[in-house]
Amino acid sequence: MHHWEVGGTINIGWPDYGVAEKSYTIVEVQLEGQVFRARVTDGHKQGGFLVVFDCPDVVLEMLAEEATRSSGYKVIVSNLRCSIDGTVLHSFDYEWYPTPEYEDRPSALTRAIAEALDAMRDTGPC
Repeated sequence: MHHWEVGGTINIGWPDYGVAEKSYTIVEVQLEGQVFRARVTDGHKQGGFLVVFDCPDVVLEMLAEEATRSSGYKVIVSNLRCSIDGTVLHSFDYEWYPTPEYEDRPSALTRAIAEALDAMRDTGPC
């Protein structure tokens, strides 16, 4: 697994749109086993992503369904793939705004997906 930290760089692209990877600065990072979430900046705007490494698409869909059930809000697997340091992945999409009421949502969702993945690994499809 890669080693990412706040203040470090990460390369992100969108191969489905023909957008090559570009370096971003990491402003927030959370790694829970295979589950990786980060907020990044290009120096002007911030963005974020939540992905699971080494996980089949069918399991990602199951994780999104479980995350929706446990969180109470809709979580989906994006049709748009992203590229992170050369690895192409589907990310999770969910409603988030930079306001206090949504502040804990990304980290809580990351933990929920990691826990669901662990439970699946213990009981079945992973």
